[in-house]
Amino acid sequence: MRIDILPLCDQHYRTMEFSIAPHNFNYSIEYFRCTDKFCHRCFSESLGYVTPIKDAPPLVSANQRRCEKHGRPMFISSVDRQRNVVRFACPEEGCREEA
Repeated sequence: MRIDILPLCDQHYRTMEFSIAPHNFNYSIEYFRCTDKFCHRCFSESLGYVTPIKDAPPLVSANQRRCEKHGRPMFISSVDRQRNVVRFACPEEGCREEA
């Protein structure tokens, strides 16, 4: 997982931070989580944006943007509030695909 990307939360556009959650003894889940105190949104390179719910599988939005070249979920890389433009980028290293 890339930790050099800086996704923004898709709910209110705050910066997300890298985090690791233990899943079991041999495996941890790497993801980004929103830095807002009350927001539970996460971004995973494999799932995209999700809100985890205890003991439930992640619900992936049907309109999650995906890279046309790699098919991977894209993350919000920047927001221009004056022009009301949200830019998405592919998490694949070296990919320049934007939406």
